[in-house]
Amino acid sequence: MNFSSDFDPRDGVRLLRPQFEELAAPRAAGAVALYRLWQEVKPPDGLPPRSAFSFDRIAELGLLGQFFVIEPLDGGEDWQYRLVGSQLRWLFGRDATGRPFKEHYDAANAAERIALSNRAARSGRPIFLFARFLYRGRPGEYETLSLPVRSRDEQEVWLVGASFPGDHQLRDSDL
Repeated sequence: MNFSSDFDPRDGVRLLRPQFEELAAPRAAGAVALYRLWQEVKPPDGLPPRSAFSFDRIAELGLLGQFFVIEPLDGGEDWQYRLVGSQLRWLFGRDATGRPFKEHYDAANAAERIALSNRAARSGRPIFLFARFLYRGRPGEYETLSLPVRSRDEQEVWLVGASFPGDHQLRDSDL
C-alpha cells in the first residue's frame, strides 16, 4: 500500500504532514494499559524482556488485535513488522507481518518510522504518537505507541506497541 502524499486519497490511506505529533503520555485507554504493563515489568536499570508481553498478557488487556512487534534489520538501517495484530489491517490495508518498512512504506514514511524506531530503541524510552490521515477521501486519526524491549535472545532491542483508531471523526477544518 502506498502511503505517499502524492496520490488520490480515495485509493487508500494518506498520512498528512506533519505525519506524527508526539504526545507526552498515552491517551487511548488501550495505550495507557499497555504502557502500564511495560512500566510494571521493566527492571529498574534496563528494559523488559519481549517474553513479558506474551499473548496471554496482551489478551488480558484486550489488545491482541492492535498489538505489534517490530525488529531492527541491519543494525537499524530498516525495521520490520515481526507481528501485526489483525485489527491493524484498517491502517495498512493488508497484513504487514514480515514486511520491512522500506518495502511497506514510501521512502519518506519509511525514513520517518525508521528514525523514530531507532530513537526509541537507542534511548530505551517509549514514544507516544498521534497521526491524522485521509482514507478514501475521509479524514481519520489514530494513536500509537512504541515501547522498547529486549529481544528473546537479549542481543537486540525490539519495540512492542499498539495502534488505536481515534474516537471521533475529524472535521475538514482539522486538517
